[in-house]
Amino acid sequence: MKEINIYDALMLMRKLSKQNFPVKFSYISCDRSKGTSSGYKIVEKGILTVGLPSKKSKYARNLIAYEDMETGKRKHFWLPLLMTVNDFKISHDRIRK
Repeated sequence: MKEINIYDALMLMRKLSKQNFPVKFSYISCDRSKGTSSGYKIVEKGILTVGLPSKKSKYARNLIAYEDMETGKRKHFWLPLLMTVNDFKISHDRIRK
């Protein structure tokens, strides 16, 4: 499986979503308020949506909003827990500032 850097993956997801092309991605769920995880999640067709403004959440930069096109539900995932995008494995080989 080929790899893509996490920030390049996010740029790709944003670009495709802006053009209304669904993206396949996977992540590990995490609910910080409850301290739980429901495990590995796969979204077959998702489009990134507008997330929380920085003024409303200190986690806004790392909490990515999306709509699951198959269920119509709007959800969030933590960027550091993104595992794959369009069959590319996510790498964390550089830090973006």
